[in-house]
Amino acid sequence: MFAKLVAIMVALAVCLLVLVGAFFWLVLTRDIHHLIRKDTAHDGLLILLLLMILAAVVTAHAFLRSILRPLRVLSDGVARLGEGALEVHVPRTTRDEFGVLTGAFNDMVGRVGAMVRARDQLLVDVSHELRSPLTRMKVALELLPNDEHRARLAGDVVEMERMVTELLELEQLRSGRGMRAAPQDLSQLVRDVAERYRDGGVGVRLVSAPRPIIVAVDGEKVRTVLRNLIENALKYSLPDSHAVEIAVTERAGSAEVSVTDDGAGIPAGEVDRLFEPFYRADPSRSKSTGGYGLGLSICKRVMQAHGGSITAVRLPNRGAAFVLTFPRPD
Repeated sequence: MFAKLVAIMVALAVCLLVLVGAFFWLVLTRDIHHLIRKDTAHDGLLILLLLMILAAVVTAHAFLRSILRPLRVLSDGVARLGEGALEVHVPRTTRDEFGVLTGAFNDMVGRVGAMVRARDQLLVDVSHELRSPLTRMKVALELLPNDEHRARLAGDVVEMERMVTELLELEQLRSGRGMRAAPQDLSQLVRDVAERYRDGGVGVRLVSAPRPIIVAVDGEKVRTVLRNLIENALKYSLPDSHAVEIAVTERAGSAEVSVTDDGAGIPAGEVDRLFEPFYRADPSRSKSTGGYGLGLSICKRVMQAHGGSITAVRLPNRGAAFVLTFPRPD
């Protein structure tokens, strides 16, 4: 295929060079003829040659676009895979090298998807199996003396239960279960959540929340997303940070909620990994920064279940902004 493409391009280049050379030769001879007498046939031939050059260029462009179309389709598939679409499938339209490359890409996507599904299923299975021993541990804790040792153990059990619950919630969101969407005023929902954090830490300030914006959402799930983002922003605030700012914006076909903080920010090169399960920007995984790296992953799944999206933005100096986008009818 590539050898054929090179041969065709060389042939087209030679043809174009011949036509262009003939064109310039006619231009030069035309000037000589005009000094002697007017040659209408010569002018007609010049115009015809110019049209032939134009037709050759247009034909070559269309031909090359047709040949390279499978490569553009494959490039689109690679971009979609990079965005997390593990079900992407690129149609195989040729039997040449491009077709072989397309088939290899589809096989790779299938294997990657199978590995991700196996990993997710393993997490779910382990989470289910952990519930029984956790229940027995809670019962055993009730028989221990009420002292500091028991309090520490109870705290560890509660943390493990929270992790198991979050893992199972991730699976429910992945399979589309547990969603109860209904028309709600997004502005009022944001106001209600922000009010709870107004006096905590550096505080939370509602920058804008315009007239009622009706969107079809699961109110409790969206509140969970907002709480996760606000608590993360407060957790990573610095001593001189200003209040966390929340804004609701109405756009054509969508509504956006932004949560902006003035904290430590996101490490360079880590933005794309923030929403991976168990990923934490703190490599030490210290308890002082809390969590298991599941909160933002749950936020992403909730937004995807609503047909929306969540994006993270590193701010120029310090701090970060998280933007939630909800689809809505015009």
